[in-house]
Amino acid sequence: MARQHGYVIRRKYTAPPERVFAVLADAAHWSTWARPVIMTSRWAEGTGEVGSVRVAGMWPVLIRERITELHPPSRLAYRMVGRNIPVRDYEAAVEFRPAADGGTELTWTASFRPVVPGTGALMTAVVKSTVLFLAWRLGPAAARGQVGAERRG
Repeated sequence: MARQHGYVIRRKYTAPPERVFAVLADAAHWSTWARPVIMTSRWAEGTGEVGSVRVAGMWPVLIRERITELHPPSRLAYRMVGRNIPVRDYEAAVEFRPAADGGTELTWTASFRPVVPGTGALMTAVVKSTVLFLAWRLGPAAARGQVGAERRG
């Protein structure tokens, strides 16, 4: 069995945790703020509650993730599901903490096992760079309040 790999990403945002959480939890609208990495995003099952499955990415690479924990506005956890993914046992949790200045301190932690033994460093680089991009784009989207319901209102 392949060795466990993972990463931790820490970011600080000016928007409050409620807004940062809302933007990240609104997976159906990721494609509005996370392009060009996320060109399509939708709920395949459910609408964002625990057990829901989100699909995001760029065809032909669409990743499916099942929401395993949802504690607004402090924690969201998920795991990758499906057969066409390059890693196994991928689980991640995103923690949102209030910052002293009214913003948000975010910690995104993940662990997984590569499908092909010996590719752990490569897979860590690929997966982490995608999440780093999302974390980078999340800040401006949250500052704008870019949540589906707010855009429709």
